[in-house]
Amino acid sequence: MTLIPRAIPLINDPQVVQALAARWRRTRTLLLLSAGVLPVAIGIVCVVLAGMSSAGQQIMPWWSAIPAVAAAACAWALLTWLRRNGLSDPHSWLPATTLMTGAQLVLGVLPGSGIALRLSPGAAIAVKALCAAGVLGAGSASALARLAHRSLLSAPVLELGSTAFPLVLDSSGARVVIGTDRVDWTTRGGSRVDAGVSFARILRVTAHAHAIAVHTASGSWTVPVADPQAAQALLRRRIAWWEECRDAASEREQRRYLDLVTLLAAISGEASRGGITVTVDSNGLTTGIELSPEIRELDPEVLAAQLMACVQKARAHARRQVQDLVLDHADDQLAKATH
Repeated sequence: MTLIPRAIPLINDPQVVQALAARWRRTRTLLLLSAGVLPVAIGIVCVVLAGMSSAGQQIMPWWSAIPAVAAAACAWALLTWLRRNGLSDPHSWLPATTLMTGAQLVLGVLPGSGIALRLSPGAAIAVKALCAAGVLGAGSASALARLAHRSLLSAPVLELGSTAFPLVLDSSGARVVIGTDRVDWTTRGGSRVDAGVSFARILRVTAHAHAIAVHTASGSWTVPVADPQAAQALLRRRIAWWEECRDAASEREQRRYLDLVTLLAAISGEASRGGITVTVDSNGLTTGIELSPEIRELDPEVLAAQLMACVQKARAHARRQVQDLVLDHADDQLAKATH
């Protein structure tokens, strides 16, 4: 399984993928180095330090391996986070990488170096070199994570409006964040003002001399930006992308609902007892009764009791199928919403 896909993720439009291909290639290389290669290398440094701690020892102290295990766990946590949901938020690459590599230093490299120096004083030069390599690797990982973010999102192009990446537009008077379903901004003229509006409320976006105006049914907001035309185009593109995603999700939900209705309509419950077979539909209504010749010998009261027992059993059978189908449908919905 590829850690980071070669094509830019979360995009279905081939034109957008092609337009951002060059940016993504640079970003992918930097991200692989910062969140993959260097954290793993730091973990290897800690493993080597643990091995040096056991040099000359008949039995390796178990506690000397703790720093290596901690460093490896941090590298694994960073890779797992990046693969599952880290790619969708480039603004978190630098904090996450800095946190995990910093934890590798504090929990792995520094304690491992101290243990190695104590147990193997003759290898002091090698231990110090490995410690310096770990510190250099952590610093380089943070720097590369910052470059990866800048490579992808600096100088936003119009095609980035058709992605799920948060877009940040900084100017001297405000900071605008275009998310996946809303736009938020912070203005600093005089006093600080934090505001925002969801895409569902926006009627239109217009550009002015040094600002954009976001018009809603309850009023208009004027947000200062450095390049009003570019900000307007990006926001309009992101709103159009959000509308397409919303319509596509609505269509998928409608299809799933119709499929569920079709499957529910096909459910039937059946039960047999004493020569009596009863079939009911998903609503519990009786759709068929079959009687074998042997029921002629039954008393009417016994026949009625067995018939009612079959009906109840068939209804319970149909009810269980309905419950299982609805729960499976709900689990699928939850799984898709989570991913």
